[in-house]
Amino acid sequence: MATATKASAGQSSGVRAGRMPERSSPAAATASAICIPAMEMGTKKAWPASPARTNSEAKRRRSTARRHSRQTAPVYLEWPRMTLLDRLVLREILVPLGVGLLAILQLLVVLQLLQLNEVVFGSAVSLADLARVTAALAPHFLVVAVPLAFMLGVQLGLGRLAADNELLALSAAGRHPLQLYRVPVAIALALAVAVAAMARWAEPWGLQLLNTVLNDVIKRNLESGLLPGVFNEHLPRFMIYVGSEEKDAARSAKWKGVLIEDDIGDGAPLLALAEEGRIEDDKGDVLSLRLSRGELHRFETKGETVARFADGTIRVGVQGDVRVRNKFASNESQLSAAQLRARIAEVEREGDTRYASRLRLEAVRRWAVPLACLAFAFLGVPLAVVARGSRGSAYLITMGAFVGFYALSRLALALAEAGFNAWAMGFLPDAVVGGLGFFYTRQLLRNGVGKAT
Repeated sequence: MATATKASAGQSSGVRAGRMPERSSPAAATASAICIPAMEMGTKKAWPASPARTNSEAKRRRSTARRHSRQTAPVYLEWPRMTLLDRLVLREILVPLGVGLLAILQLLVVLQLLQLNEVVFGSAVSLADLARVTAALAPHFLVVAVPLAFMLGVQLGLGRLAADNELLALSAAGRHPLQLYRVPVAIALALAVAVAAMARWAEPWGLQLLNTVLNDVIKRNLESGLLPGVFNEHLPRFMIYVGSEEKDAARSAKWKGVLIEDDIGDGAPLLALAEEGRIEDDKGDVLSLRLSRGELHRFETKGETVARFADGTIRVGVQGDVRVRNKFASNESQLSAAQLRARIAEVEREGDTRYASRLRLEAVRRWAVPLACLAFAFLGVPLAVVARGSRGSAYLITMGAFVGFYALSRLALALAEAGFNAWAMGFLPDAVVGGLGFFYTRQLLRNGVGKAT
């Protein structure tokens, strides 16, 4: 037993040492026979793939190659993707921007309607007239309201992030302060395009429509203010008395027993009497008094002259009342670009250099106002970081920036009328606001988000 065990152990040790035994056991022979077919199977050719599978694999390889080429492309050729920070800043700015724009626009329109209360709140004004006046005023005030609302949105949006120390945490995580400018500058560029379109096309169209509506309302107020049984003196030069009135839905009211006196004209006093009459709008700045079956009395030093007529017309010029009550009658902003150039040439031929400079500055303003959004973007971001979310400070900063911008605009107008270059004066407010923005941006980059600039 001992000998057999030893031999067995020696055999095992020989196998472990790498020496092959002299004779193979049946189990080893069986294992070799099984291994040979496995090796032969590995050398067989693969089964030919179907065409559909080949096409899908080729498409997959091409897509992988394109994706790899995009990943290895230079960074400056890649369109910047909107990061989580960009989406956060966009949401924080857009909400106060939209609310502020509606509030500022409503405030400006209401204040303007109150200034035009003698016109728009007369007896002849309808809701349709008020709607037309509001729609015509909207482009004019949007040119002013959009930069102001954008500045307010930047102050409230970024200020809230600064108040919650989110900007400080992002700065500590390695975010560069210039990344805060990406979304405000992008919004400013979009708003600048919209403001440029409004300043060049929508604002002149709106003010021209406003003049038409206001002139029509003023003349209708004059017409409807003629009360029967009362001596009416609100028409220029004339005193009118009407015995009775018959309403006519299709046309203006028909008068019965009309007396018209003109004692402040250029000639002798004039008195017109007629059985019937009506007032009609001849467009422009003229109202016509149509009289039927009457007579005309003219009092002169030699005596009285009487003339009878079957039909007659007395034209009443209301351009004075229209011009006084319509505060937009002589606004340069209502002129289109072509009309503005023609008006400048006409005024220069007349020798009025002061008014010509004013018109030139208006032409430059239509190019400069859109850039105010971009200037407010560079000024608003560092100021919002410093303000740290206080609503009171946001409102004060916004109003201070707007008042300063308006004061610079008035200064530029005075300097342009004094003889300075209109293009330089037109871009003066943008240059000052933009310069302040770059100064505070430099302070922000030097001190960081966590320190006051």
